[in-house]
Amino acid sequence: MRPKLLIPALVAACVAPASALAQGAGFFVGLDASAGMAFGSSSTTNGGAPWAGGGVVNNVKFGETAGIGGHAGYRFDPALSAYVSYQYVRGDVSWDATFPMFGVASDFKGTAVSHVVMGNLAYEFALSDRTSIRTSAGLGLSFNSLSSVMETDVGTGLFLADVADHTRLSPAAQIGAGLQHRIAPKAMLSLNTSVSYTGSFETGNTRSGNLGITPITPYKIDDVWRASLSGSIRLEF
Repeated sequence: MRPKLLIPALVAACVAPASALAQGAGFFVGLDASAGMAFGSSSTTNGGAPWAGGGVVNNVKFGETAGIGGHAGYRFDPALSAYVSYQYVRGDVSWDATFPMFGVASDFKGTAVSHVVMGNLAYEFALSDRTSIRTSAGLGLSFNSLSSVMETDVGTGLFLADVADHTRLSPAAQIGAGLQHRIAPKAMLSLNTSVSYTGSFETGNTRSGNLGITPITPYKIDDVWRASLSGSIRLEF
């Protein structure tokens, strides 16, 4: 290559990747699907019917979680973007409660569902003109529901009651990181990991079963955390 053509060629080589990334500026929407695990505990020591002396909750366990959701936002420059997101996350949950006054215990099994709405900021670190590492952080609210909770006797497994459903509003937060790749001029695929705090869950305040319909002190599950792996597709405008 002749010397007089070398400098323009080097400038073009340096500018091309930056130009390709800059094409991502503007509005975007996306779809998400996730799977993961949840963790929580309980400080409940007076759950159940008051006459039973207070049920002490132990052994809170969550099954695997699955979720779907979407997001929409705006990219301010090749690195920084802001977006709002919605997640629907569902999984099984179980716990037991002991009633010291009578020396008995019950098992509880049900479903934990969260509807999470967040505002998020994301920052990207380019690896190439088509691939980048994306970090994010978000704050919002989670509508947490315990539903289809069934109480059975620990010793015999006999049905005792269905516990009323309930939805509780809690603060939510999430941090995440992922690898994303541009598959078309206006489309991105990404694989992400995240850790989120979704607050607390609690049952309704009645049970219906072997004693008819009776009022209870709700059973609570505190400080629920989720670790998730998700895949996303994003379209830009």
